[in-house]
Amino acid sequence: MASRKTAGPQFRAGHALKCPVCGHERFWVREAQLNTKLMSLLDLDFINPRGHCYICESCRHIMWFYGEDERP
Repeated sequence: MASRKTAGPQFRAGHALKCPVCGHERFWVREAQLNTKLMSLLDLDFINPRGHCYICESCRHIMWFYGEDERP
């Protein structure tokens, strides 16, 4: 669970993140698989790209970002 890690300020593309819901500036970070229907159907989910989730420490709003090392 994300609450076991320490939340802190996070940055994307050189900008500090701020929660669009409550304005809080501390987040937990998790990596997540961005599954597609076709790859799931073929049982090839491991090929799908990964993204990052930033979870607001205050209101628990989740912001998703495509992985920095992935290309669409």
